[in-house]
Amino acid sequence: MELVLFYMENEVPRFTASFPQYNSPSNDPTTTTKDRRRSRSLGLEFRLTLTRFPYIRISAKHQAGMGLLSSSEASNSSSSLASAGVATLNGAQVSLTLLKEVVDGTNVPFVKGVAGLAVEVIKIAKAIQSNKDECDNLMKRTTSLLVVILGSFRGKTQEAIPDHLKNGVERLTTSFHEILAELRIIEKRAGKGGVRGLARAILYHIDNGDKLKECSGKLEWAMGEFQVTSNIDSCLKDLERHEEILKGQESIKKEVREGQARVEENMEANHAEIRDGLTEIRDVITGQSTTKSSSAVNLPSTVMPAEPKIFGRQEYVEKAVTLLRSGATARLVILGPGGMGKTSVALKIVYDGRVKERYGQYRCWIPCEQATSIPLFVELLAKSLNLPPSSSSDRFSEVIIFLENSETVYLLLLDNFETPWDIEGQQSNVAEILTKLASVPSVSIIITMRGAQYPSSNTIEWSTPRLPSLTQLDLDSAEEAFLKISPDAAGDTELKILLQKLDCMPLAITLMAKLSEAGETIQELLSQWSTERTRLLDQPGGDRRNSIEVSIKLSLESRAVRGNPDALRLLSVLARLPAGAALDRLQNMCPSIPNWKAALRVLRGAALVYDSADKSRVQVLSPIQSYIMLHHPLEQGALEELRTAYYQLAPPEKIRIDHPEFTQVSKVLAKEEVNIEAILIDALHDANGDREKAIEASVCYTGHAYYAHPRPEVIIEAVRIAKETGSSSLAHCLRLHGAILRAQGNDDLAEPILEEAKEEFTKMEDQEYVARMQWFLGAIYARRGDYERAHTALQAARDALLKVGCTVEAAYCLWEIAQGFYLQEKWSSACSVVEQARSEFIGLENRLGVAKCALIRGAALGREGRLDESQSDLEEAWSALLEMGDFSSAAGCLWHLGDAHLMAGNYSVALAKYEEALASFTQQGIIYWIEVCNSRINEVHTILANQ
Repeated sequence: MELVLFYMENEVPRFTASFPQYNSPSNDPTTTTKDRRRSRSLGLEFRLTLTRFPYIRISAKHQAGMGLLSSSEASNSSSSLASAGVATLNGAQVSLTLLKEVVDGTNVPFVKGVAGLAVEVIKIAKAIQSNKDECDNLMKRTTSLLVVILGSFRGKTQEAIPDHLKNGVERLTTSFHEILAELRIIEKRAGKGGVRGLARAILYHIDNGDKLKECSGKLEWAMGEFQVTSNIDSCLKDLERHEEILKGQESIKKEVREGQARVEENMEANHAEIRDGLTEIRDVITGQSTTKSSSAVNLPSTVMPAEPKIFGRQEYVEKAVTLLRSGATARLVILGPGGMGKTSVALKIVYDGRVKERYGQYRCWIPCEQATSIPLFVELLAKSLNLPPSSSSDRFSEVIIFLENSETVYLLLLDNFETPWDIEGQQSNVAEILTKLASVPSVSIIITMRGAQYPSSNTIEWSTPRLPSLTQLDLDSAEEAFLKISPDAAGDTELKILLQKLDCMPLAITLMAKLSEAGETIQELLSQWSTERTRLLDQPGGDRRNSIEVSIKLSLESRAVRGNPDALRLLSVLARLPAGAALDRLQNMCPSIPNWKAALRVLRGAALVYDSADKSRVQVLSPIQSYIMLHHPLEQGALEELRTAYYQLAPPEKIRIDHPEFTQVSKVLAKEEVNIEAILIDALHDANGDREKAIEASVCYTGHAYYAHPRPEVIIEAVRIAKETGSSSLAHCLRLHGAILRAQGNDDLAEPILEEAKEEFTKMEDQEYVARMQWFLGAIYARRGDYERAHTALQAARDALLKVGCTVEAAYCLWEIAQGFYLQEKWSSACSVVEQARSEFIGLENRLGVAKCALIRGAALGREGRLDESQSDLEEAWSALLEMGDFSSAAGCLWHLGDAHLMAGNYSVALAKYEEALASFTQQGIIYWIEVCNSRINEVHTILANQ
């Protein structure tokens, strides 16, 4: 029995597919009763459910064979096509069962494959419960295309099919795979539950609709492409037959008069020209030509998007508006990294009342993101200007002529111009187009573009002063932008911390705010960011507007970055440095990238990095750092090179404060503190790296930072890893941890750790460090008020240190004893002992010890009311300690100066010294002394208030 499918438009059959050998179970004499019941059931299914697709029809004869119509109904059908043996399918959708039977009966494997994919598209679209209108449209176009495919290959064997039709099927297969991938994402989204899943489903609804429309548009283009290819194939065959006839007439031509011969020759030439033209059109459609007709492609809308709400960019917009109004025309470029809001800022400029007043309805938006070829770019220009469709071979000339003849000034917003600018091998041609546009007197241009470099700077005179590249928002504007989306987060004390983690990047703020709006707390978002990073802000199937990962990936796929492999390697290095890299040390950080300067130029040009205000460092935005570390981690060899470069900043021989280069090393470490701590903690966690080396480097760094900025984070982690790995450096890790806690005034926490360190050194039979731990413990006893125990411990430690030849450390024990007397308010005893210690330090040429002795003596003299002598000693000590880099002791001098002036009744001076000391202790994070300073400040305020 013959099966005929018809694709209908307005009751007119457009495409048909006939299958003469199709056997319905009802017509097969070998069919069982069960099969016939199934066939009738299938007919029932048609009758009950086929209403969506009245544009698909099936021969009345076949309907009768399947039980859809009785024999009399088939013969008497009143359908408009009944006389042709066709009746309308009556039901909700084309039966998947029927389509599968038709596909399975196809003899050509690769046609069967693409048809099977089409059936799968219909099946999934049918199952999707949301976006029904878009799903219906997609099913309609898929079914239509399926009819065209099956009709084009009916009765043909695989060998008889020409290559260009096979290529067409291959392209269709690719299109269907892409569409299936999108549909499966939409299908998965529908299954997500929970509060967050529901919220995301709501956010996905519009995106799903857009994706389904894009899929339908792609199928519409595919159907037109395939139909034209098939028709051209028929035309070419007709021409080939005609050429054969002409060749057979060659003998006759010789006997025909000369004029007739010329006519025949001209006819042959004309046929050849037509054949070549048709071949060229076929090649354009099948992708074998480099010049595809853009008018055949579904172009995106050029309707201006709605006016956006922006934050913190008002000054920027004002500068741009001023430039647009300052002359007859203007040429502006808005540069910056992806996700900085360039499009929003540009639209805000275009919607400004003063710009609207000048340009009116002649403001045109050209979405260049879709301009993946020069013809597409030109066609987008034409569409934005409302030019009628044209088959001209020089469409751009039509655009230029239109603009040049215009009596009004146009404002062209070329949005996301990096897409056409980066077309492989076409930058010079795109530059020429841009230059010609810019040369038209009646055209103003605004370009938004990823990167940091102006296009065509040598041929276009851009308006000055040039707009600066867009950077991240200030913290207040970032908070305002977040709360506009998620107002319930107002008042959350951790919101600004979250925004700083995102480097106040507008796109990241918008996406994070949507998660907050969907029910996530700020604390939950902070926790998720620490583990998921940019994956938290990635939406499945998203684009640059709603996925931070897609936005960053687009920048990485720019032509310049792809053309320089070192650029991505260097970015992977920089991503490890949260505070950026000092340019004068960058070469030491990546010795395996000899051409790092060229790579850095590429990264700057792509706006993947930016320079610090003083141009001394190059930095990477936090979201980009996170993405690179997730998706492009640094290879182990380069990672060890980077770690070594930072380990060398705090060499073991220079960590003593009395070393001549200690101060110089301190200045370097102060600038690199954030980076080196990130490097050390990462190295400590890296099971594939040299963890022992990382522990030793942590000891060196912490030992140096003890004097300038005693922070325990690194050494705490070093202690944990040292215990886990059985490191020989455990005792020194414990020593430094206890020492930092002691320096911060956390004596209760410091004591057990120092006791543990003492035990470890005892196991190692290291008498020097056993005595040092005794010294530290004695100082804790004294500060706690257990003076007798403290004196005993300090004296024992001094004796042990002298025994092993550690004279400097022994002198410090004497200094600690003097401080114990000071704490007991035994001022004269304190002065006497500290003088002895000072004498020993002078003999040892230890400047630090001398300065610290001046501190104790000045403090004691102040308590005795000897203000002038006290002030002299303390100011001398403060200056020396500051110069040597002992900032905590220097701040102690300021506090004691405050005490001396307080005792003398100079309350205003005392208050100023306490506040200066507080600022220094706060910078160092020494909590104990911060509390002490605040207490004294409150005390002085009370005194002043009562005067």
